Amino acid sequence: MTNEFATYQDGIEPRKYKLDSHFKFACHKGKECYTHCCSDLNLILTPYDIIRMKNRLGLTCDQFLAIYTKPEMLSRTQLPVVTLKMLDDNNKSCPFLAPQGCTIYEDRPVTCRYYPLGTAAFREQEIEPTGEDFYFMVREAHCLGFKEDKDWTVKAWRKDQGVELYDEINKGWMEFMLRKKSFGFQADLSEESRAMFFMVSYNVDRLRRFIFESSFLEKYDAEKDLLEKIKSDEIALLQFGFDWLQSALFGANKIKLKDRVAKAYKEKAEKEAKEGRKTGAKLKAQS
Repeated sequence: MTNEFATYQDGIEPRKYKLDSHFKFACHKGKECYTHCCSDLNLILTPYDIIRMKNRLGLTCDQFLAIYTKPEMLSRTQLPVVTLKMLDDNNKSCPFLAPQGCTIYEDRPVTCRYYPLGTAAFREQEIEPTGEDFYFMVREAHCLGFKEDKDWTVKAWRKDQGVELYDEINKGWMEFMLRKKSFGFQADLSEESRAMFFMVSYNVDRLRRFIFESSFLEKYDAEKDLLEKIKSDEIALLQFGFDWLQSALFGANKIKLKDRVAKAYKEKAEKEAKEGRKTGAKLKAQS
């Protein structure tokens, strides 16, 4: 029998999967390959991953980031992310892997939930502002799950694995990366802006302190009910953070500056532009 996958190396199948695409797969205890996919991973964590995992472990964001992650920089977007830190053992195992399986299974990262599917949003080379959602299949030689007869559509798999909630909550994060990619070099971010992105993405504890313990609320308008909500609701806080980032860095009209602050910024920009023109004219006259 011809192997329909013999035309590509062990790894990503060269085919786009849509929500109604079918595949056969099953993973369960007792299979020879069980948990073989849980080692030596380059697994980017999403904002909601951090919230679920640090709460599961009873840690602050700072504690979780220090113990379980390592920082990375996406080469194409130059945005900082974190990956899950593997153990320093022979297999480079996931720190949450035990003989019986995942010790935080109910709060496992979204990438683990998707497997053996991947989503284009998590492959940096596929981050394009097309608005098209598609998926790909990861076929690894050790995985025997593809020999099972359980049939899925991508839509059914996403529902079964609980990824819909993750994708919805991470939406602001992905929108920011897509917007950054669409602006290209015109949106090169300063170190301060990257630090803001990292804080919003991965440290809701610091984000909350930034909003309520700095001069933030002296500059930005926000409804009292919303401010009260984000004091305790980490999901609402995360979404507020990305609305603010898109407004502050890309001019989105989501979190507005107070009128007097906006007026002061406008006057300052006009003054600097005027002084720049004067300086340019002076230099030109001297040349």
